[in-house]
Amino acid sequence: MTPSPKAMPLSRRRFLSLTGQGALVAGAALGAGGLWPRWALAEPDLAAGLLRMGRDIYPHDAIPDRYYLTPLEPLLENNRALIADGLADLDRRARDAHGKHYSDIGEEADRAALLREIEDGDFFQTVRGTLVVGLYDNPALWGPYFGYEGSSWEQGGYLHRGFDDLEIDWL
Repeated sequence: MTPSPKAMPLSRRRFLSLTGQGALVAGAALGAGGLWPRWALAEPDLAAGLLRMGRDIYPHDAIPDRYYLTPLEPLLENNRALIADGLADLDRRARDAHGKHYSDIGEEADRAALLREIEDGDFFQTVRGTLVVGLYDNPALWGPYFGYEGSSWEQGGYLHRGFDDLEIDWL
């Protein structure tokens, strides 16, 4: 059983992230895509790795960071060891191949190659499965980012209600 974030010992890194350093990270997080969840501000390295990974798996540049990070919070609470170990492995592979952390690799193709190496593992599948539901089952994202109007059965279906009025430019 992994300890809950509240039961975790307060390391120097965590202390700094929760105090003065946290303000710096919070400022960067607010400027870089909206208000991050509290856990992401408390663990910026973990959040940055998961955010980069999530954006590489499901690349939507217009969607703010919080929509990627918020669905991961329960995952982190329940499977923290899997996430921390998975990100450490991904960073190790990135350092071996490119000499830098995964989230610091600039080329998307290089990051995608690293993800293909781990795509069959529990870590990748857990993050991918969590984000697919967290992003595409979120009504707040449907209209503004995906052009989806939502379910139509309540209004009698699409046959007499605009089945051909698709406004999505990517289909």
